Amino acid sequence: MAQDEDHIDLRGDGRIVLYKREGLKNPKWQVRIRVPNANGYKVVSTKTDNRREAERFALDLYEDIYIHVKAGGTINSKTFKQVFDEWEKATKTLSPTRQGGSWDATVARLRTTALPYFGSKRIDSLNSASFNEYWMWRKANYSKKPPTNGTLRREYTCLRPLLRFAYTKGYISKIPDIEPPKAKAERRATFTLAEWQKIYKASKKWLEEGEDLATWRDRFVAWQSFLILANTGMRVGELRTLRWKDLRTVKTDMGNRLIAYVRGKTGARECVFQSGAEDYVKRLYDLRVEELKEDRKQQEKAAKKDAKTEKKSIKKSEKSDEKDPRPDPDEFVTAHKNGKPIITMKRSFYALLKFAKVPEEYHGSRRTIYSLRHFYATQRLSHETSPFLLAKQMGTSVEMLEKFYGHTVTSALAAEVSKSNRSKTTTDNKKYPFE
Repeated sequence: MAQDEDHIDLRGDGRIVLYKREGLKNPKWQVRIRVPNANGYKVVSTKTDNRREAERFALDLYEDIYIHVKAGGTINSKTFKQVFDEWEKATKTLSPTRQGGSWDATVARLRTTALPYFGSKRIDSLNSASFNEYWMWRKANYSKKPPTNGTLRREYTCLRPLLRFAYTKGYISKIPDIEPPKAKAERRATFTLAEWQKIYKASKKWLEEGEDLATWRDRFVAWQSFLILANTGMRVGELRTLRWKDLRTVKTDMGNRLIAYVRGKTGARECVFQSGAEDYVKRLYDLRVEELKEDRKQQEKAAKKDAKTEKKSIKKSEKSDEKDPRPDPDEFVTAHKNGKPIITMKRSFYALLKFAKVPEEYHGSRRTIYSLRHFYATQRLSHETSPFLLAKQMGTSVEMLEKFYGHTVTSALAAEVSKSNRSKTTTDNKKYPFE
């Protein structure tokens, strides 16, 4: 046993080293442990100044860590909560999620679901069986109603980035194989045509009511967004990240059509607006122009005030006869006044349903903003749109259309895949439509 007064190598091979820190009045023994086939080392306090007690503590700890690493763990194991807290801080510096949304919703979901269950467990001890037990626990522990398999699959999607973070930090040696519960193919919550007409009719009064409540802008942008979603089949995240530069028009045999270049979970694609739906985008564009004009007026007013105070002349470029300002091509189509993207419109969505007296549930499923995408799909299929072309438009597959819209897709209609025709199109060479 190699040793000096304040430095003891218990095994003589550097694997278990006891030492005391210099400069302390009553130092406790510290232990530094290395084990074979593990990167780095672990340092902890023995919490005693008694050498024999410290030696026993160090030997027992070495044995525990050695067995843990041999079973596939890591030497510097952390609890799920420790990793969660570290990951939560890291998300503040990350770009938006792949769907263009905020990480806050992902973090919040795990905080209320996975964290209470896994919190004190060592993250490198979790395996497939651990998550199978977790799914069972979730179905037995809930606040209002048992989570569906679809809900658990969404939780699984939230867990993956946390586990990838743990892997890149070296807290786990591999990402465990997780088999989330299989979701049943359920009819997607949508709207009947009569319900949609009811919502459309109620929207005018709903917007007018917003003027008195100082929520007109939020309601106006939300309503135009809902109309766009119901007339394109875009995903919510795809609209959220849509910029003015992503829009262009094309000429077809049936007139001009607005095209949007969207980025979604299945990759980038071009999405065609229904005829007349370009008006909803134009309204958002006009709103933005008016806001920018008002901003410029305020700037001119401030400049005149400064010039008067300093007895300077106003530059000609500051006069109000300039051309109307335009939104920056990189600005989001659905944005706040400051140009930042609107992350969620859930409150406006449910407020509108309540105002229109349309129930939030449909066939036992709660309607969400995604119901507008499902409404678009059912309407297009009921008008005998080719499932092949519709799948390309929505960034999905014919199989998924048949799986979730089987009440609309028939075998005869699906057969159109082999005989669908496209209208000839010519690009109008416009980067975005309102030049």
